Amino acid sequence: MGTYKKMCHMKIVYFIMLTGSMVALAQENKSTGFKFNNLTVSPFVNLEYIYDSNVDSDKNALKDSILRVNPGVDLSYKGNDWGLMGNGWFAYDKFVKYNSLDELSYGDTVSVYKETASGWRLVLGQNYLKDSQNDSIIDGGRGIWRNREQMSLNSALSYKVSDKTKVTLTGLYTDLNYVNDTKKYTAPLYGWSEEALGLEVARKITEKSSLLVNGGYQAYTSAGAGKGVNSDSTGCSLMAGFGSAATQKIFYHVLTGYTWFDYAGGDQMGDWTYSLDSSWVINKKWAATIAGSSYFQPSEDMQSQASKITMLSAGLTYRPARKLTTRLDIAGRREEDQISMSTQPALTLDYYSVRTRADYELMRFASLYASVEYQTESSPDNNDMGFDRVRATLGVNLKY
Repeated sequence: MGTYKKMCHMKIVYFIMLTGSMVALAQENKSTGFKFNNLTVSPFVNLEYIYDSNVDSDKNALKDSILRVNPGVDLSYKGNDWGLMGNGWFAYDKFVKYNSLDELSYGDTVSVYKETASGWRLVLGQNYLKDSQNDSIIDGGRGIWRNREQMSLNSALSYKVSDKTKVTLTGLYTDLNYVNDTKKYTAPLYGWSEEALGLEVARKITEKSSLLVNGGYQAYTSAGAGKGVNSDSTGCSLMAGFGSAATQKIFYHVLTGYTWFDYAGGDQMGDWTYSLDSSWVINKKWAATIAGSSYFQPSEDMQSQASKITMLSAGLTYRPARKLTTRLDIAGRREEDQISMSTQPALTLDYYSVRTRADYELMRFASLYASVEYQTESSPDNNDMGFDRVRATLGVNLKY
């Protein structure tokens, strides 16, 4: 449905996403938008009531209700050999009790592709987000619900060498900054910037599958480097796995291998890592997805430390009737500090979340939706850290 877009920080970025496999169970209203030749403009607005059992993400939970207004617009253009998809939005959150938390959020997403008959395909993307909400780990977020600003630029250039071999070169730049307001938050968080390159070779081995070999390089600059600690870190990975051929029913892209990470210009660490993306349209009523990854990065919680992140999520969509779509999602995320270059001890944080959602199409341009999400954070190293949270949402989506 038309709504503001989630931004995910992924170690392996896929710029040519298989969306056709989920069309049969998409949660889109049957709106057509305004047509200008090949350009389609679809304005929308979401009106929501949200109950949050823990607005400050703390053991001493503060409950509140939130009223949200979220207008935006979706754009799409399809030419002969190129196309564009875009989205822009803003949202105002009004807290009923704790009005100091009132926040204006906004963001945009743009993706452009160009392909040639000779086998070349270029995809360029840009994402921007300024938000204090919208951080569920189910949507690829961090799970901490902190005011933040994030900008990403990405690109992918692929070439079909032959009927069986395809090569793809990817590039990514991401900059993440947290708002450390001592009046709102008791502890600071540390952002970072990342530059990454990747090269993947796909060799078709059957009509429906390909063998994949992938190499990657990352360079980080962390805002969490303490005095006397180098803020720059680098990493490289080598992975292999399998991927599906183009299909409207099943998509999978599975890789595993080893990653080396040089934290703060001198401290080496390494471990096995993986990346997983898969979707399956079972029939006209059922569809399933699963995604996960593991990687190294500078810690966002602890100063002068590096972390290994492990994520896994799964979802099941069921459409019992033409106008009703339901979905169940579960996700887990673990952050393990690897190296301590300060007086702070290493820390492990575990996040788990489950969410159920239902969408009902009232008419061509309007639908109702409701969701309930439960999230918990805990640490085996510190019993004072962690919290539980329930967010219930009831909303209406209007889209032309």
